[in-house]
Amino acid sequence: MDLTEIKAIVFDLEGTLLDRKKSRDKFIEEQYERFHDYLVRIQLADFRKKFIELDDDEDHDKPELYKALIKDFHVDRLTWKDLFNDFEMHFYRYVFPYYDTLYTLEKLSNYGYLTGVIANGKSKIKQFRLHALGIEDAINYLTTSETVGYRKPHPKIFESILEQLGTKPEETMYVGDDPLNDVAPARAMGMVSVWFKEEDAELEPLPEEVDYTITTLEELLSILPIGKKGN
Repeated sequence: MDLTEIKAIVFDLEGTLLDRKKSRDKFIEEQYERFHDYLVRIQLADFRKKFIELDDDEDHDKPELYKALIKDFHVDRLTWKDLFNDFEMHFYRYVFPYYDTLYTLEKLSNYGYLTGVIANGKSKIKQFRLHALGIEDAINYLTTSETVGYRKPHPKIFESILEQLGTKPEETMYVGDDPLNDVAPARAMGMVSVWFKEEDAELEPLPEEVDYTITTLEELLSILPIGKKGN
């Protein structure tokens, strides 16, 4: 595949630029400890398991998650609002990039590529996460479902980032970990699709939906013809 026409690289955020597992596990552990006096009848392992079962990774349903936790564990003297307020107060502290996130983004920028992020969820939260990851200056454009009014995998949110970047689909590479929300819709739009395969990935994209598979972000630098970009 000829990638010399690629002008922009667009990324998913959670699980692609942000180490979702590390970030979430650390938050769950410390939230459990902060409320341990109210959760003494619940084991940390059970709290973590239920949290992950209920979590959609997109922030917008956290109130429903905490309502379900309170109900399923029969917690008294504590409300879902207490847990949700704790999430809003502390979530920014639990944002970890992969070891090569910033390095890869800076290299792409140095070689003249535009960069973008598409994320489901609230713009304020996603912008804050880019800042907390230390990659805010390395991302040219951010598109969220809140601003567009459509969630991935709807084509509108992909069209929005293309409009911001000023690139055609065939001039754009999309990198994401979710076969259904990232890889398939990007390929359907005509973008070059790259699947960021997690170690414990349960679902794989169809062969015709994915152009490249990577297990680290740094691998993008060996796929792209960066030697022809000028720096």
